[in-house]
Amino acid sequence: MKSALSVAVSRSEITAMTLTLTELQRVTGELNERALGGFVQKIRQPSVRAVMLQVRVPGETHHIYLCADAGLARVHLLALPPPNPPAPPQFCMVLRKHLLGGAIRSVELVSGDRIVKFGIEGKDKNGAPTRRSLVLELVPGFENIILIDENDTIIAAVQHAESKEGRRIAPHERYIPPPAIPPVAAAGEDRFEEPLRAQKLATYSAAIERAYAAQDESARSEELRRQLATALSKREKRAKRRLGKIEKHFEATGQSDTLRLKGELLKANLHLVRRGQASVELEDTITQSGEIITVALDAARSPQDNMQRMFKRARKLKAGRAIIKGRLADARAEVAELSELKSELEIAGSLDALQKLREKMPKGAAIGRKRRPEEVRSKPRQFISADGQTILVGRSPRQNDELTRSALGNDMWLHVQQYTGSHVIIKMPKGKPLLKETLLDAAHLAMHFSKLRDADRAPIDYTFKKYVKKPRNAVPGYVTYSQQKTIMLVPDRKRLARLLGGKRE
Repeated sequence: MKSALSVAVSRSEITAMTLTLTELQRVTGELNERALGGFVQKIRQPSVRAVMLQVRVPGETHHIYLCADAGLARVHLLALPPPNPPAPPQFCMVLRKHLLGGAIRSVELVSGDRIVKFGIEGKDKNGAPTRRSLVLELVPGFENIILIDENDTIIAAVQHAESKEGRRIAPHERYIPPPAIPPVAAAGEDRFEEPLRAQKLATYSAAIERAYAAQDESARSEELRRQLATALSKREKRAKRRLGKIEKHFEATGQSDTLRLKGELLKANLHLVRRGQASVELEDTITQSGEIITVALDAARSPQDNMQRMFKRARKLKAGRAIIKGRLADARAEVAELSELKSELEIAGSLDALQKLREKMPKGAAIGRKRRPEEVRSKPRQFISADGQTILVGRSPRQNDELTRSALGNDMWLHVQQYTGSHVIIKMPKGKPLLKETLLDAAHLAMHFSKLRDADRAPIDYTFKKYVKKPRNAVPGYVTYSQQKTIMLVPDRKRLARLLGGKRE
C-alpha cells in the first residue's frame, strides 16, 4: 500500500500549471452538485487576484474560492473561509454591489476550455431582475476574474489588460474569451484523484485545497511582507523628514541667549542708535568679552521698539525650547522604533511571525487592521465666550477641515502651535473688533483640545481665517497659515471650567 507521502501532489507539479481541463471538469461537477441554487451571502477578496463567495443552500454553507494567480489559478470549495482583509478592494466592492443576495443558476466550462462561468441571478435596487456572470479564466497567460452583464459587457475585472490581437479587458468593453487551446493540450492529467482516495478525503475540492496549502501560505506571507515593507518605508521617510524639521526648529530656539544679549546691548546704547538704521555695531560690555557684535535692526521702528521685540522674541524662544525638546525626543524614538521594526521584518521567516509584527506596527503605518467605521456626522463643539460670542471647536481631523472651510474670511482661527489639536473658530460679527476675553476663552479651548492639554503653558497661534490654507493632497486637519500672532497661554482653570460648564453640544 502506498503511503500518504507517496500519493501527495508535489510542489513542482502544482507550480508547473494551473488546474487542467480534466480537473476542472471534476470540480465544476462538484460545484454544480453542492452550490447550484445557493444564494451569495458574503464576498471577500483575500488577496489581489483571489475571490471567495460564501454561498448558502438549504442546511449548508459553502465557500467557493476563485484564484487567478499565474501558475496557481484554480477554483474549488474551501473548508474554511480565508481571513478577511482590513478593507475591501474596489473589485470586491463592485462584486458585492452586483452579486450579494443573488442565486447561482449555473456553473459551466465555456466551450470545453479552461474558463469557468458562474451565472448569478439577482435584483437591482429597483427590484428588477438581473443576470450577471462571474468568469474565471485559467488559460495560461490570461489568468483573470471578470464580472460581465447579460449583454457580455465587462463591468469590472481583477486585472485590466490588452493583448496584441486587440482583446481588451476593461469596464464597458465587450467580453471576448481568450484564444482557445486545443482540447488535447488543455486536458492534462488528474493529479488529485489518487490523493482523494488514499487520504479518504470527503470532496475533490479538499484534495485541491490540501495540495495548494503550502503555496497559499507562501503567497500570503510574501504579500504581507511586501505590504509591511512598503508601509514601514513610507512611515520612516515621513518620520525622518519630521525629525529634520524639529532639529532645525530646536536649533533656532537656541538663539534666545544671543537675542537677549543683543537686546541688553541695545538697551545700554540706545543713545547711540537712531531710527532708520538697518544695523548697529556695539561692543560687548555685558559679558565683557570686548567683541564687536552686529545687531540687525528694523529701520522702520524706533530703537526702543527694536529692543522690546528682541526681548520678546528671546522669551518666546526660551519658553518653546522645553516643548520642542520633548518633541525632538519623541521624533528620535519614532525613527529608532521604525528602524528596529525593519530589522525584525528582514528576519521574520513565517506567516505567523509576520502577523505578529503587523500588530506591533505604529499607528498610521499598520497593515491588516480594520478601518474605523465611518464617522457619524456631528456638529462642532459650540461654546459662548464671556463677551457673548460664539466659539466653535472641531471634533476630528475631517471635521476640522469642514469647520475651517465653512468659516468666513474675517472669522478668527486659533490652533496650538506645532502640536496636533482642534481647529478653533471665533465667529466675528461684521464690523466688531476681537475682544480680549473672547480671545482668551478661545485660546483656552485650543489648548484644552490639543496634546498640550496638561502642560503648564502653551503657545497659541491666531489669525484671520482668510490666511489659513489647505495644501493640495494634505492629510485631514493639516493646514498652513500666515499673518498669525501668538499668545503664550498659562491656563486659568476657573476660566476653562466656566467654558466647559456652559458648552452647547
